Amino acid sequence: MLKCLSLLLSLSSCEPVFSKPETATSLNEFRTSKGLTALRSDARLTGLARAHAEDMARRGALDHNGFESRRGVRAENVSYGCKDTPCAIRQWAGSAGHRKNMLLREIRTYGLAYADARNGRRYWALELGE
Repeated sequence: MLKCLSLLLSLSSCEPVFSKPETATSLNEFRTSKGLTALRSDARLTGLARAHAEDMARRGALDHNGFESRRGVRAENVSYGCKDTPCAIRQWAGSAGHRKNMLLREIRTYGLAYADARNGRRYWALELGE
């Protein structure tokens, strides 16, 4: 059964997030399945993603606060509700804007992290860099 998941700038009601489920379980698997190059994990971007996920979890808010001030970050995806990486990737793949970010040709690096809020909700941040 599909849970009601909320994505920033996406669904406003509890409808299925996907019209056709993605099978990729990682960002690189998703990209290479679309004919794009794999990305390299970047420690600095992972640190930025971790800091943002922790901030969202602490505040209980899903947002892109500070995105424009993060040097070297070309795009950012955020979400909450998934317990593991494959779920987060599928969730973003089902959202046009988030999917577009993951399929940017000019990006070469990424950082992915999550943080758990006190209420158990898991917040995710994906930073994509050139």
